[in-house]
Amino acid sequence: MSKGLGTIAILGSGETSPNLVTVHRELLNKIPKPNAYIIDSPFGFQENADLLVDKLKKFFNTSIGLNINLASFRTLDDLNKPNYFKAIKELEKANFIFAGPGSPSYASKMWVGNQFENLLKQHLLSGKSAIFASAAAATLGKFTLPVYEIYKAGYEPYWEDGMSLLNIYNLNCTVIPHFNNREGGNHDTSFSFVGKKRIELLIKQNYTNILGVDEHTALVIDGEKNVFKVHGKGNVTIINRNEQIVFKPGSEYKLKLIQDFLDDVDEDLKNLESKTDNQSSLDLEKTIADLLIEIEYSKKNNERFEYIINELIKLRIQLRNDKKYEISDSIRNLLENANIEISDLKDDIKWIIKD
Repeated sequence: MSKGLGTIAILGSGETSPNLVTVHRELLNKIPKPNAYIIDSPFGFQENADLLVDKLKKFFNTSIGLNINLASFRTLDDLNKPNYFKAIKELEKANFIFAGPGSPSYASKMWVGNQFENLLKQHLLSGKSAIFASAAAATLGKFTLPVYEIYKAGYEPYWEDGMSLLNIYNLNCTVIPHFNNREGGNHDTSFSFVGKKRIELLIKQNYTNILGVDEHTALVIDGEKNVFKVHGKGNVTIINRNEQIVFKPGSEYKLKLIQDFLDDVDEDLKNLESKTDNQSSLDLEKTIADLLIEIEYSKKNNERFEYIINELIKLRIQLRNDKKYEISDSIRNLLENANIEISDLKDDIKWIIKD
């Protein structure tokens, strides 16, 4: 089996909480020039998706000092469309990926069995880093727990398909974030709100080992060194058919401790070949995606260009007000030599690019 050389952090919750900032920094400090992206799929269905993106960008900027980009894939209607391929191409350049809150089942439907699943696997196989928190974390194993459907909508317990992403670390299991949740008070909301009784029923129906990550807790796996460490306020719990083992924060452990503890479930889980997209020809959509990326890049350059021109014009206005006409005229000449035509008005200056 291929060895996962990248580093992955699996967060039970609290992806923007102060006590887990060190996890983000630890992964990013290993990257000389981070090219970082957020994936918004897990919360893409929410009306406040744009606000959540802004909140995450602000967190990375203020708490980590990182200007993070967005790779947007919010709806299955975009699958195999230009925006989908645009997100894929952007993530192919990334050396750090973050995906977090939202709906586990929605994220699973967005990623499992298409090019996104394969991209995320290749990202880690090529030695890059990623953080998957709460809803996104729940998609990493054999199954995905559909929390909202079971806990909120009253569906009979069932599993969604997971990405089996952790197979590249030889970990055959299902990830349960919010493992130690106690919000229920007088009823069991552990195991990501659905409770131990329902999880036991699910395991009986379709067996899987369990990797539980407590709230405000992170499991960080270093695939190159084959070690892992627990950070944060809680523990990481591994459950097989007969027993469980708990790892507390602080110490570094050999990854083999978890690998040996997990039951070997299915041989087909070891197959890292993702299901391919059904459409035979997607060249046009991919070409459009390339154009969208070029347009976005050009737009950013245009914004920088306009900023510089406007600042030069502001400076020229100030010089003219200070009656420093010679220097003011030199700025005008500089702009005109760059084929930029200036129109002096009474209280303002307008400019256009000449043909």
